[in-house]
Amino acid sequence: MRIRQIRPEFFTDPTVSRLPVDVRLTYIGLWCVADDAGWLEFQPEHVGAMLYPYESIRVRTSRLERARVALEAAGRVEFFACGCAHIRTLEHHQKIGGNKSFTAREKHDRHRVHTSTDLYPGRYVGSEVGKNAQARDDEKEALIESYRRLGLPVDGAA
Repeated sequence: MRIRQIRPEFFTDPTVSRLPVDVRLTYIGLWCVADDAGWLEFQPEHVGAMLYPYESIRVRTSRLERARVALEAAGRVEFFACGCAHIRTLEHHQKIGGNKSFTAREKHDRHRVHTSTDLYPGRYVGSEVGKNAQARDDEKEALIESYRRLGLPVDGAA
């Protein structure tokens, strides 16, 4: 895990401010797990143990899944079928000094090179993983629709 900064704008961002508090806390926690380019291996068991070590496995898994869906729908984190995730703006909002680490980004790049992909990197054509990605897309669209019905802003949605 890495030390990260939270800028004051985080608390006034209209999209983030409408997310549930536990989703916001998980979002900040993912910054600490991510490499310096904003990439991380999103293994819920491992990430959950790092962010919520005193919660039961069931509680932290549920919390991470809820955050995954909400953060993806809000356009803050992109999750890939290969198990990687990318926090799109982390690299721009952090001043990174010292030794930089890009291990998760490099791992994701290797996934893309060794696997045929469609237009969405990491969403593999003709595989079970691709079907799971489609199911997640359907789930994301349902969440986006519910956000719209509630009048909440949704970044990154068409």
